[in-house]
Amino acid sequence: MIIAQIITQLRIKMISKQFRIVNAVLAVIGIAAFIFFQYQMRQDKLGGFKEGTEEYYGYQYAHDNNLKNVDQCADEKDDPKMNINEAFIKGCRAYFKK
Repeated sequence: MIIAQIITQLRIKMISKQFRIVNAVLAVIGIAAFIFFQYQMRQDKLGGFKEGTEEYYGYQYAHDNNLKNVDQCADEKDDPKMNINEAFIKGCRAYFKK
């Protein structure tokens, strides 16, 4: 009878230890996931401009279209689809100052 009680107590301690290990592993995974998602949700900066600003789009336009000089920044100014304004031109010019 005493041996059975001792074995039962040892099993409870082992389960308790395993439970703590599993909890620790889950906590580490949870923290790592939180850090990963926070990193993924940060706003991109391109040329020092925050994503979503006209300067950002101007810099990106110059980069993506491999413009050769600043004069090409306003080539699309007559296109109604393009929102070319002073902020856009500022971002485009910043591409050539790097």
